[in-house]
Amino acid sequence: MEIIFNLRNLLHQTLLASATAIALFTPMLDAQEVTDLISLYEDALKNDSVLSSARFQNKAAQELVKQGKSLFLPSVTMNASFDSQDKERKFLTSSLPTNDLLSGKKADYESYDYGVTLKQPLFNYSAYAQYKKMLSQVSLADKQLIKTQQDLIYRISKAYFETLLAKDQVDLFQYQRASIQGQLSKAEAQFEAGLISVTDINEAKTKKALIEAQQISAIHKLRIKKREIQVITGKLPGKLTPLNPIITFTEIDNLADDWIAIAQENNLDLRIKMDEIKIAEREVDSRRSDHYPTIDAIASRSRNWDKGGFPYGATANGGMRSFSDTIGVEISIPIFSGGMTSSRVREAVLLKSKLEHDVEYLRRGIGLEVRNYYLSLQTNFSEIKAYEQAMNAATLQLESTQLGFEEGLRNSLEVLDAQQILFNAKLNILESRYNYVMNFINLKLSSGMLSFEDLNEINQYLMVG
Repeated sequence: MEIIFNLRNLLHQTLLASATAIALFTPMLDAQEVTDLISLYEDALKNDSVLSSARFQNKAAQELVKQGKSLFLPSVTMNASFDSQDKERKFLTSSLPTNDLLSGKKADYESYDYGVTLKQPLFNYSAYAQYKKMLSQVSLADKQLIKTQQDLIYRISKAYFETLLAKDQVDLFQYQRASIQGQLSKAEAQFEAGLISVTDINEAKTKKALIEAQQISAIHKLRIKKREIQVITGKLPGKLTPLNPIITFTEIDNLADDWIAIAQENNLDLRIKMDEIKIAEREVDSRRSDHYPTIDAIASRSRNWDKGGFPYGATANGGMRSFSDTIGVEISIPIFSGGMTSSRVREAVLLKSKLEHDVEYLRRGIGLEVRNYYLSLQTNFSEIKAYEQAMNAATLQLESTQLGFEEGLRNSLEVLDAQQILFNAKLNILESRYNYVMNFINLKLSSGMLSFEDLNEINQYLMVG
């Protein structure tokens, strides 16, 4: 019994300390700078690591254009060498040469040579295919950057509204705790007057302890959500501007099929896949070009000096100099490569077919995704109206239940249940409103139409001032 008492005492102290922290936590939030969605997005544009990485990736991809053009431009190569020769020879016959110039047995001399070659492609289909492939890669990189920018709008909006919801849950728990405390005070007063039993007091105390425990969890969740914003923007946000409670959402007019048609044309995942198919087509062309001849214009010049050698003996001061200048056309015709070229072409064709089936699967998935967000948006619109009616009814039920308790017709548990119903209705309204906004963003993102203008429109839903 003593152990149980100590544990209850410890729990009571913990909840009391948490309640004190809650009371201090809320004013601290109110004292912070107020931040809206646009401000957070502007911070994210400057500090988001994912977007910065995509920008560098895109800049690197732009270099492919210059690399592709270089395949059609002339190339110049130069080579030079220097050799120091130390040679010795032996005659296997006993009769030595009679010519003094040919009688040397050692040769110690140096040789120099250099050459310059200019090559201008005249016909190279492989280079053309590679250039077209690089252009498709640049187009893909541009779409990937746009997708990252849209994803940033989605990520910052999701973090913003999830943080608002966490803050609302903290506030609702505090409101519910205050309501329970009020009910507890009434129950204690009636108990002292001998009107109710101690059971009503114990039920209120139990409910209060449970709410305080839930509020601790809600505060922890709120802090984590703020840290998620910090990951995107690089700094902790201040107090976030909440949704304006008097804002009424409008039901979308377009049909689901209209949104699906828009998505089939503009969804960035789909457009990126289409660019991947173009790249695969260019890869097929590039591999087929290994069957084709190449034609290059060639111009070269080479110079060579040998300052000695055996014909002149070890002490000769002579040497040999050679010059070569060449201008011409070089044709290279592939004949047979053991079947490697044909196999690589078949491989590229099969990989292209795989991508085409991936695109078809993605296209169907996008249609389902858009329809899901469209229907969810309509559901949220209907839920908001239904939960508003439920909240009004729950408010009236709570008022009548409290009045019945004061008159001795209802017990404390019924009052606490009515409070819980009202609390759940308020939470459901908040969740539906946030879900409406996020499903609107998801619908725009899936259709490939999400932009800063949408973010600015959503920001108008927030409270002013």
